[in-house]
Amino acid sequence: MKNQIFDWSRFVATLRKEVVENWRMMLFSILGIYGILALLMIIGNLIFGADRTMPAYIMRYTIVYMVFTYASVIFASLAFSGIKDKAKRVEYLSLPSSTFEKFMANFLIYVIGFIVVFPICAQLADLTRIAILWPWSGGADVEGPINFLPTFHEFAANINYPGGGKWLEATFWIAVIATPALYFLGSVVWPKLSFLKTFAAVYILEIVMIVVPMVIISIFWNLKDMALWFSQHVQPGSLMTAITCLSVVQLVVCLALSWWLWKRKDVVSLKWWL
Repeated sequence: MKNQIFDWSRFVATLRKEVVENWRMMLFSILGIYGILALLMIIGNLIFGADRTMPAYIMRYTIVYMVFTYASVIFASLAFSGIKDKAKRVEYLSLPSSTFEKFMANFLIYVIGFIVVFPICAQLADLTRIAILWPWSGGADVEGPINFLPTFHEFAANINYPGGGKWLEATFWIAVIATPALYFLGSVVWPKLSFLKTFAAVYILEIVMIVVPMVIISIFWNLKDMALWFSQHVQPGSLMTAITCLSVVQLVVCLALSWWLWKRKDVVSLKWWL
């Protein structure tokens, strides 16, 4: 008797089904990311040339990091886009694979898979920059291939933030999964228009978390005095440690909530907010 929670053959079949049915959407998304990266790299080369000074050096990695940040959450939002309506939910939820296998297949493709594919897009975009600009200039002001694999290390290492150091880089690496995990959770909750709904929910939550504490502080304390106390007693290194720990908490909570909600996914939801 096969394992009812996880069976490798069923898991592979679930992965194959997801890729075969949604390969066009995945391909167009990846091509779009490649096109944006290639365009930005060509424009950047025309502006900075083969400049190897620190500002140009940081700018190259900053652009790639920012594109990855936005593209990863958009891609993660597509995870459960195939169950937008009742008929598709019935078909998908009644597949012979287990709930865990469906969950892991989507997480592997839309979160982990994207993390693997993105550096390839970046390197191909960089080669495209060279292929387009080299014939026009004869190689002048066209830098050779750039290795974008150490993007997170280079980006963090060159940010002039006191007390940042390894904690800052650790935060960036954790955010590689933590941020897409948040939008993966949004895809479980809202398969339809997932990115827009999750973005709105996160934006509202951030406003509440910032505005409400500031209102409370302004009632009982002077904001200027509070800011002065904070700058004097909270060290940058301690702040970065706290931010890194919060990123870990975000990752764990998002994955746990995603799994908990996915296990309770119904064909027809009676929840007004879904």
